Amino acid sequence: MSIVHGGNVYELSALAGCSPKEILDFSASINPLGPPPGLDEVLSDCLGLLQSYPDIHCLRLTEAIAKFHDIDPACIVVGNGSTELIYWLPRALGVQRALAVLPAFGEYVKAFELQGTRVEKIFPSPEESFQPRVKHLEAALRKESFEAVLLTHPSSPAGSLLHEETIDWIAKKSVGSAPFLLVDEVFVDFCDHASLRPFVEKANNLALIRSFTKFYGLPGLRIGYLLAPPGIAGRVRNFLPPWSVSTPAQAAGAWCLTRDEYRLKTLELIEEQRRRLAVGLSAIPGLEVFPSAANFLLVRMGQGLGSASRLKWEIFERHRLLIRDCGSFEGLGERYFRVAVRLPEQNERLVKALNESLCGAL
Repeated sequence: MSIVHGGNVYELSALAGCSPKEILDFSASINPLGPPPGLDEVLSDCLGLLQSYPDIHCLRLTEAIAKFHDIDPACIVVGNGSTELIYWLPRALGVQRALAVLPAFGEYVKAFELQGTRVEKIFPSPEESFQPRVKHLEAALRKESFEAVLLTHPSSPAGSLLHEETIDWIAKKSVGSAPFLLVDEVFVDFCDHASLRPFVEKANNLALIRSFTKFYGLPGLRIGYLLAPPGIAGRVRNFLPPWSVSTPAQAAGAWCLTRDEYRLKTLELIEEQRRRLAVGLSAIPGLEVFPSAANFLLVRMGQGLGSASRLKWEIFERHRLLIRDCGSFEGLGERYFRVAVRLPEQNERLVKALNESLCGAL
């Protein structure tokens, strides 16, 4: 099963015969500020420790996460990026039948299907912000006894939060025995007030996937973690390979959680630029921009504008701008694309390029 991802600047630069640095990447939704200032010194201090194995228990990072979230360390599992945890979860939990709410990050369905799990899928409509209503979830669970339900909050690639009634439903279901509720929260740092974290310590069957990749701009370091009741966390922890999180990654993650000024600056920047970018894109005839709580925007092209794939290649070849064609997301179509929220002048450059390309198509 092949999954398409954004951020493939190395492959595209090789095809185009240019440097990756010449590509302005809107396809991967990473903090445009880059990693917190001063991180280079933290990583430099780790060089003398590279002759030793990393801390096998990730104690420093686990304690930092526990302090940051005010949660019991026993509820935390650290992994080599959230994707590693996604792939171990089906095996650790022994799930045979799962319900997935799509569109979503493709690795979830792939990870469960590779483990032999039979996955049923539901597709909330654009009018429902691509998030499930309780009636949809209950109807699916009456139809079949699923052992796990996969949701995203905020959703990807739409950026919408779960409906309030669905959050209440999760809170009630999480104290039961089934189904297991897996919620992707890798973008929730951009709207942390909405996190389901307060439910974790009282829950029996809830797990939240979190990541340092998006908010802290660290895709190259691979740091992710799971928040779950101690029983579930322990089961997952037992399946992880030893030393999967490097010494620099552990040090970087623990340090990043102390950067309060950086967090505030990021939130202010993303909120303002998301609003301005949405206004700029909406002003282009034929584009519909979906509301988002994350650091990206999902856009639907009107009939007659062609496909998002064509648009992607056109603005890449002409402007070296890379957007995310969402045709590979199950539940979307060829007229959807996603763009990351970047710095003001970069966002303006994108709007200008899209306007130039699309107005000529009308």
